[in-house]
Amino acid sequence: MKRWTVETQVLAGFALAVAVLAIVGASLYRTTLGFIETSAAVGRAQQALTALEGIYSLMNQAESRQRSYLLLGGESDLAPRHTAVARMNALAAELDQLLADDPALRARLPELQRRIAVRLAMLDAVLEARRGSGFEAAQRQLAASPGRDEMQKLHELVVFMQGAVRARLDARQHDAQQGSRRTLAMLGLLFALAVAALTALYARIRREAHERRESEERLDAVVRSAGEGILTIDAAGRVESFNPAAERLFGYAPAEVIGSNVSRLMPEPDRSQHDGYLQRYLGSGVARVIGIGREVTGQRKDGSPIALGLTVTEMQLGTRRLFTGILHDLTERRRADARQAELIDDLQAVNEELRNFAYVVSHDLKAPLRGIGSLADWLVSDYADKLDDQGREYLTLMKNRASRMDALIDGILEYSRVGRINETHVAVDLNVLVAETVQMLAPPPEVTVTVEGTLPTVVGERTRLQQLFQNLISNAIKHRDKPEGRIRVAAADAGTFWQLSIADNGPGIEPRHHERVFQLFQVLTPRDQKESTGVGLALVKKIVELYGGRVWIESQPGEGSTFLFTLPKAARATHEGEQAP
Repeated sequence: MKRWTVETQVLAGFALAVAVLAIVGASLYRTTLGFIETSAAVGRAQQALTALEGIYSLMNQAESRQRSYLLLGGESDLAPRHTAVARMNALAAELDQLLADDPALRARLPELQRRIAVRLAMLDAVLEARRGSGFEAAQRQLAASPGRDEMQKLHELVVFMQGAVRARLDARQHDAQQGSRRTLAMLGLLFALAVAALTALYARIRREAHERRESEERLDAVVRSAGEGILTIDAAGRVESFNPAAERLFGYAPAEVIGSNVSRLMPEPDRSQHDGYLQRYLGSGVARVIGIGREVTGQRKDGSPIALGLTVTEMQLGTRRLFTGILHDLTERRRADARQAELIDDLQAVNEELRNFAYVVSHDLKAPLRGIGSLADWLVSDYADKLDDQGREYLTLMKNRASRMDALIDGILEYSRVGRINETHVAVDLNVLVAETVQMLAPPPEVTVTVEGTLPTVVGERTRLQQLFQNLISNAIKHRDKPEGRIRVAAADAGTFWQLSIADNGPGIEPRHHERVFQLFQVLTPRDQKESTGVGLALVKKIVELYGGRVWIESQPGEGSTFLFTLPKAARATHEGEQAP
């Protein structure tokens, strides 16, 4: 069924109202001429005619509202239908009283009520089919139902009863002259109102038509100025619109494309297969592209391919099915993706070279260091009686320097392994882990390490977590400046993270060095005073960030230092865009 425009619907509704008004007016005019002296009988007869006409009109209205529901599926379309059915039943009951003085005509009321009930039952069956099985099932139910025949029989019965009522009115024509004059006056008033309504409706139609034209012009301007290619095709695949952005994408002028099959914008094999895809969708309703964004390849006028992002939507105008495609040029993105992949490959190659370099350097450097250490031991052992104090001091210094270099190489290797060599993630009880770490470090008697409260259990690599606590606790032990060192380990809830802290009563760190100490090879005291490779805190920072957390310092000179870091409560890697607390 063709969908009417708003203007057509308003005009049709007005025409129907005028026609009904004319019929009712004519009936009232003919009826009241026969009931001049019997105004009461005229009134009842007129009401009977109006009720009969109303029953038929309401039945038509119920059918019309139900057709709207069948087409659109909106439950709001059924409310007027229910109102029409209720009013119809009320009018049938009213007829029983209006025809009380006409036994012959009153005897036909049961038949009228039965016709109404049969027709409503048929409409209800179609309605249930639409609700239960959809539009097509409702169509089949409607086609199989003898509704038109029943409606014709109802119409014939209503017409017959109207004729009978009018016959009685004709018999009383000599009693209805006064009522006729009143009716004529009423009709004149109704006609004047109808003319006024027509004028108002015509003005409204003109206004709405003007507004619609403006809206269409705005929409056309938006489509034409859009940066994305936009084209529209019909159910046969023919192009109906082609905006300037699509012209730039494909190199075709609109006149070259509009009216032709959209497959000309595709390379093979999509060009040959497109119409089959479209027909299968129209037949089955199973979408492969429609409503689903995807990447496709188009073909320009010069035959060159173009990478596109395609989004297709479907719309229906009356009985016509149209499809709108929105096209985005992916050429730059594809080029960027290729460049990114190339850079990733280069980065992986560089990382592999660095890993190999680290192992080679470790092997090539540690072997001479071991030789130097052994040589120093031999000199001390074999020539102790020939060396003076300064010679022995030089040998000791040489051994210490070799040991420091060996520790530095180990630290660099360990730093390079974080994030590349992974262990199995397991649940780690930090209470046990900290106790084992303290036992392994074996702090001197004047240093006490205490755990405040209970530490949580986290999921991660046990070795990495042990390195984390080992470096922080050993750092606090190493840099103490008081006779008695006190180190406190604690934990606090920070939402989706645990916040852990290691506090000491050491010398403290100036705020300007709080970031620097986490950099590789950075130390705050001369290495001759405190043995340090400058790798430990850098390793701590790398491990914490590997788990998606962060590490920082709260410290003032002379007030000790508190190293704080966060670890996630759930096992995970760092999520993109997520910020640890």
